[in-house]
Amino acid sequence: MKHIHRIRNVYSKILGEQAFIALFVVILAAMAGLFSSCTVRNMHDQSVGQTADGTTATPTPMAPTAGNEVSEEEQTSGPGMNNGPMPVETGSVSPLPDSVPRPDESPSGKPKEQPGTPEPTEEGKPAPNPPPKPPAKPSPSPEPAPSEKPEPSPKPAPSAEPAPGDIVNPYVRYTWDQMMDEAKKLRDAYPEWIELASAGTSVEGRDLLVIRLGKGDRKILLCGAHHAREYISSSYLMKMVEVYADKADKDEPFGDFRPRELLSRVTIVVVPMVNPDGVNLVNNGLQAVSDQEAVAAMVMVNPSYRHWKANINGVDLNRQYPALWEEKYDDVGQPASENYKGTASATEPEVQAMMALARSEDFVLSASFHAKGEVIYWADRGTVNTISGARDIARRMGRAAGYALMPVSEEPSVYAAGFENWFRLEFKRPSFCIELTPYNNTEEPHDDKKFDSLVWNKAKTLGLILADEALKR
Repeated sequence: MKHIHRIRNVYSKILGEQAFIALFVVILAAMAGLFSSCTVRNMHDQSVGQTADGTTATPTPMAPTAGNEVSEEEQTSGPGMNNGPMPVETGSVSPLPDSVPRPDESPSGKPKEQPGTPEPTEEGKPAPNPPPKPPAKPSPSPEPAPSEKPEPSPKPAPSAEPAPGDIVNPYVRYTWDQMMDEAKKLRDAYPEWIELASAGTSVEGRDLLVIRLGKGDRKILLCGAHHAREYISSSYLMKMVEVYADKADKDEPFGDFRPRELLSRVTIVVVPMVNPDGVNLVNNGLQAVSDQEAVAAMVMVNPSYRHWKANINGVDLNRQYPALWEEKYDDVGQPASENYKGTASATEPEVQAMMALARSEDFVLSASFHAKGEVIYWADRGTVNTISGARDIARRMGRAAGYALMPVSEEPSVYAAGFENWFRLEFKRPSFCIELTPYNNTEEPHDDKKFDSLVWNKAKTLGLILADEALKR
């Protein structure tokens, strides 16, 4: 019995040890499974974290931000607003290709935008690069607005009284290409009120665009950009045409005027850009010029082509008209960026075209728009006593725009050979030289992004004032 009891004790001890070993194995297995699960979970979390913060995820294109936008200077290094070689056209306006892309009119400066970027606004996320599409979560900054603003119909930049229409974009460095494209769109949008023609061609063969706005028997002649760096006068006249046509078409008032009534009785003939070759040089650089070697050899009165005033022959067009031309002071004496009056009066094709246009119709009055000064030149000694009513018209414009009237110009060496002086002398009718913008102690063109405050908000009714005055004469 004692042996049996001893055997039972040994057997029980063995069973206890086996049970302990089995329990230990189970515990080890459970711990191993828990460790494996934690390791996998940690690896997964690291992978997700890396994808979310972009350290190991596949790169996607970034939408440009304020830190990586193409600068305005960089955007204007190429020729033309159409991102391609500038076409040299002759003859009428109609042969211009209808497929020329419309310049972007968004008030934000973006890589897709044509030369000269408008002021960035809170809409300023560019359309060209859509938002990235992260695989694991929604985009941190969805940008539906830019994708909805391709080129077809964005509104221009803000103003105190937003201008109607969405064709003319004055908030960029305005070019001949853009002007021609927008003029055709204006004609198509307002066929009852707008006709296009050409007064002739420039030295490099660009059409001198003529826009006939209205259908009245009384006619006035307005022109801009005799001086290349003053191309803001071109964008001003183009915006004027668009706004007046839009108001006339809708029979809506504009300020104190009824454009439909006025434009039914008066035709405003506009030459927005008298000097397209010079504007091309200012805004697109020497590489956009046909004869670069000739231009590079001319005298530079100022150090930059952005300061250029003359036509591409180096002749100052507003010192070229046959109105006491011989007495006009010329401190350069050879082709230059400005001040050279030429070898004789009216040698340049742009001046010849303007003279022919002025003589071709019975214009009641005229105005030539320039930049910097916010003043109105209304008379010179040679004709002040033969033209009545000019001072009153100038005063009316001055009150509307806040511009000062200049004294009667006394010295032919200073005032001679300008368009307005020639028009007065030729027709004995009022002609005005209107300096649209504030003087800012530099020859650099203005910041086009500030078009509204620089020009439009002050001078937007000047064309209607002149049309109204034509009915009184």
